[in-house]
Amino acid sequence: NIDDDTRVLQDGRTLRTTERSGFRHLEVRAADGRFERQLTHGDWVVTSVTHVDEAGGEVLFLATRDGVLERHVYAVPLAGGEPQLLSQEPGWHEASFSADGHRWIDSWSSLEHAPAVDVRWRDSDEVLLIHEPSATATSVDLSAPELRDMCAADGETVLHAALYRPVKPGPAPAVVWVYGGPHSQKVANEWSLTVELHRQMLRQLGFAVLVVDSRGTFNRGLAFESVLRGELGSVETADHAAAVRQLIAEDLVDADRVGITGASYGGYLTLTAMLREPALFRVGVAVAPVTDWHLYDSAYTERYLGMPQDNVEGYRHSSVLDRAPELAGQALVMHGLIDENVLFQHTVRLLATLADADRDVELVVFPGERHGERRPAARRQRQRRALGFLCRRLGQPFPPGTLAGG
Repeated sequence: NIDDDTRVLQDGRTLRTTERSGFRHLEVRAADGRFERQLTHGDWVVTSVTHVDEAGGEVLFLATRDGVLERHVYAVPLAGGEPQLLSQEPGWHEASFSADGHRWIDSWSSLEHAPAVDVRWRDSDEVLLIHEPSATATSVDLSAPELRDMCAADGETVLHAALYRPVKPGPAPAVVWVYGGPHSQKVANEWSLTVELHRQMLRQLGFAVLVVDSRGTFNRGLAFESVLRGELGSVETADHAAAVRQLIAEDLVDADRVGITGASYGGYLTLTAMLREPALFRVGVAVAPVTDWHLYDSAYTERYLGMPQDNVEGYRHSSVLDRAPELAGQALVMHGLIDENVLFQHTVRLLATLADADRDVELVVFPGERHGERRPAARRQRQRRALGFLCRRLGQPFPPGTLAGG
């Protein structure tokens, strides 16, 4: 992974981050490039350098040292030493430091606490409140998801997941909300998960909603991330299936009513899961899905799959089109007609392949929309059609008037 945190110090030395150990950490190199010292160590990652205080001899940074589900602010001496935790409240922190490194703006939230903004001092316990939210999960009538550890398909690796429990207890129909792609982390102790209204609507409609950071996602180290090298779709699908089966074993999910939905890479995994695990994922809503990696951005694709001529089988096994004739479940595909990221040609190829195999899907096209709908009317239509399809196909009532116009 490319280092975006390089800083050239006034004496010519270089501060940078490196994944040489398998986890991204801070190191200092001499002016001629020779290795001088590593500043941080351990099975956790530095996610960004926020400030270098050369006068004070410190580096201020964000990292996962206290758990990947949170982000905290730390300081470490340029001369070496133990990192010092600066942020206090549990949750997800972002920091912006003053030029002298003595003050910083701390923006933070958690699943139960809406975003707050305050100013803090290094040499004082004083806190200057800029914004203190009045909202809590309870006050806005939302239920914060439950953060859980799940077991990956390999039987060993721990995966982090967020479970939105349905309003009624007992085995429930389930929807997996998936992204699962490289350089992503979707499970965290952060307010944005609580106010994710598509998932909250599904929960209120009676579904259990599961979000999993499968192997291949970010901030867990290179070994965790690099399992995708050479073939996409296989490991991610296996991990999501394993997580769902754990909920089935706990009698939380109805094994006969499991759906899956996602957009972009999540749209790709929605279709991939339906094709690789048809007995489990019987219903899916795929938005702007990649269907053939030959059609996608070459810089992204070749990073993981290599050159097409050097990995013919990897490209074939990673393609939705290779298995599309076997589609057994019920799928809804939605795509913007002028999508500049995942080109509409992906869906055209899918429809042609399905037609040749006498299979079909429901299709919603958004004229004039790109990769993500800009117009409110298009966004409402997307949500209404997705929710209605999942309810209809998984046997849940969809009240008239849900999302105005339904």
